[in-house]
Amino acid sequence: MKCVHLDFHTSPDIEGIGESFNKEEFAKTLKDAHVDLITVFAKCHHGYCYYPTKVGTVHPHLKFDLMKAEIDACHSVGVKAPIYITMGWSKKDADDHPEWHHIDFWKKKPIYFGTEPGGDLDTPIWDCSWTTLCPVGGYKQHLIDITREICENYDVSDGVFYDICFMRDACICDSCKEGMRKQGLDPENIEDARTYYREKRIALMKDLTGLVKSYCPSANVFYNGGADMNRPEYHPYQTHYELEDLPTAWGGYDLMPLRAKYFEKYGKLFLGMTGKFHHAWGEFGGFKNKDALKYELADMVSIGASMSVGDHLHPCGTLDKSTYAIIGHAFDYIDTIEKYSENTEAYTDLAIWTSHSDSDMGCSKILQIMHLEYDLIENGNELSKYKCVILPDNVKLTDADKKELESYVNNGGKVIASYKSGFDGIGINMLGESEYDLDYIRCDIDEVTTPFLAYSHAYKVKADGEVLAQVYEPFFNRTWRHFCGHKNTPNKADPAEYPALVKNGNVLYFAHPVFEAYNKSGNYVLQKYIIKGIESIYDKCLKLDNFYSCGRVRVRKSKSDNFYALHLLYAPPVNRGNVCLLEDFPVLNNINVELNVSEQVKRVVSKPDNEEIPFTCENGALKFTVDNLHIHKLIVIEY
Repeated sequence: MKCVHLDFHTSPDIEGIGESFNKEEFAKTLKDAHVDLITVFAKCHHGYCYYPTKVGTVHPHLKFDLMKAEIDACHSVGVKAPIYITMGWSKKDADDHPEWHHIDFWKKKPIYFGTEPGGDLDTPIWDCSWTTLCPVGGYKQHLIDITREICENYDVSDGVFYDICFMRDACICDSCKEGMRKQGLDPENIEDARTYYREKRIALMKDLTGLVKSYCPSANVFYNGGADMNRPEYHPYQTHYELEDLPTAWGGYDLMPLRAKYFEKYGKLFLGMTGKFHHAWGEFGGFKNKDALKYELADMVSIGASMSVGDHLHPCGTLDKSTYAIIGHAFDYIDTIEKYSENTEAYTDLAIWTSHSDSDMGCSKILQIMHLEYDLIENGNELSKYKCVILPDNVKLTDADKKELESYVNNGGKVIASYKSGFDGIGINMLGESEYDLDYIRCDIDEVTTPFLAYSHAYKVKADGEVLAQVYEPFFNRTWRHFCGHKNTPNKADPAEYPALVKNGNVLYFAHPVFEAYNKSGNYVLQKYIIKGIESIYDKCLKLDNFYSCGRVRVRKSKSDNFYALHLLYAPPVNRGNVCLLEDFPVLNNINVELNVSEQVKRVVSKPDNEEIPFTCENGALKFTVDNLHIHKLIVIEY
């Protein structure tokens, strides 16, 4: 599904709101750009509504029901139009109701994004400057009343999108403190405040979703901010997931794939969300390279996601022609390939056991550099599908998980663990953390045959098996008591008594938090070290030659038809100013692919050009060569 998230946060100081809106032109623009769905605004961050309301306040310069006009235009050409309601940021409500402010537990004052209000009114303010509201007490009732009013007067079958939800983990506004005391909780206790926060947000989701579905049982309801990998308490109450990752502004081009892997496991519709903007949300006159957008959307398709592109409607009510030329260019290509993503799953025998820390991202980056497909798992009940499981740095294992892992290893499964994820049951005797801040690793990596900086310190362990790398300790920690030069202390001449990397049967153990360290440092030698370790124990089911590290490879297998879909993407990100961009799109040739499959392959064909690719398949090893890769190449393997 090809979606546009259309913002409309419009100042009360701008006149002529929606006066240039034209139903036929609006509808034609969406249809020509291949848009399947676009959000329409009920209420924006300025706190104004775009429909006749008795609950809220209509924008002071709006003279007609703009929301209904947009819905009618969309429906006239078969485009869905879910309705947007702001939650966490609403300036008019924040000004009129200071009792609705979200009060920070630690600072005991309202939470502001960007520039705090006050002072000279002509002082320039930062981007995204809003006061955060707490949806408890009177503000919760306001949200319920707005939702009910919309449901009573408009068709909500296309869904409702609530924005800026669950931005913090505790609040001590008067409503929250009173509610906590009634439940016997202590507002001065952070854990009690967090418990109350979670309970009230989940109750809010249940109440609002229940209200919407009482009018339309099939309506989708999404709470933006509730699709955080590390906030699973909110996941069950979403009908679908929209993964807001603007690669130019935050997260780069590595964040969305990891999040998509996580949310795919729920079996619900999930969308990747990017923007048409050069930088970030609400950037009028900012445009993304059309081929960069094509790459981003193909990347979403390659991971099984639907897609959403962020835009912002001009106050006059007309869609920007240049924007929809760019969106249309990308959506036109997606039209030809998206069916090969529907009802598919990742084809892999490798999994990352989620640590819910930066280590997951570091591990994902390494596997993408290695051109390996992977799944994410969270407990020992999911092990049987995989030949190899990676436990990056800080995985918290229950006793039951440890028993499952012991059985998995004893039955031939391969485990790669690092730092605190090791444990005695898999042959790693954990002795305690090193007392040094940073240390060194000795493992021959290309020309580097001397100890290299680990960008972290090791966990001291004793393990049987083959030592593949040694720890070298520094002379001392860098403190005011003693330090050496500008940065880290140099290493001692002799290795420590504990290893950096050891292989014991089916277990490979890194003593350092290598994945977190790589995520922070991006160090080339550390990268090669991690890859060398993984390759020493894991026999890859997918191998590519003559493909660069920035290339992305994903394999999907259809659940209903007899095909695999191999996606190859290539566009190297570069930094220009404060923005991460895709700017160069070279054509690559002679990429050799080897994929292990159990079926009898009948045909290998590239899409959408339907060019057949010669192949061989012996002993389950499918081999072929890909040429003319420009941005994205989809290879369909039929059996």
